[in-house]
Amino acid sequence: MTDRGRVDSLEALRRELLEHEARLKSLVEQLLERERLREPSASTVRQTPAATADDQIPLTEREAQVLQLLVKGRTNRQIGAELHLVGSTVRSCLRPIYKKLWVVTRTHAAIRALELGLVTRVGPDRDCGRERRPRARSPPVATTGLVSASQP
Repeated sequence: MTDRGRVDSLEALRRELLEHEARLKSLVEQLLERERLREPSASTVRQTPAATADDQIPLTEREAQVLQLLVKGRTNRQIGAELHLVGSTVRSCLRPIYKKLWVVTRTHAAIRALELGLVTRVGPDRDCGRERRPRARSPPVATTGLVSASQP
């Protein structure tokens, strides 16, 4: 095959690849548009009905306790420690709370709970349930008796 034949073959292959790329791009765009029309993505918050004072969300006593601690900014581990639960139990308790509040994240759950008046508004605990220990202070560094390297 001559150099000219190779160049022609490569050019034909390049054109064919560009055509395939354009078709694939078009198909991907069509699929994405169909998906957008069908339902919202999992990363977006579900549309929540407007909160009203008459809303009654049937939370169990345990769910109410977990939700109150969640609003305070506690982690699952901290909630579990305070309520004497393991982390997986806290996660299991959060799932129905999210469903009942029509949310997908703990931040949205906290906001929704405050909007509905399900919990009392409180600031985050500074110590988050941890016991404060006094800081150990380092003894002062003695500077006497030190000889610098430049002195004989």
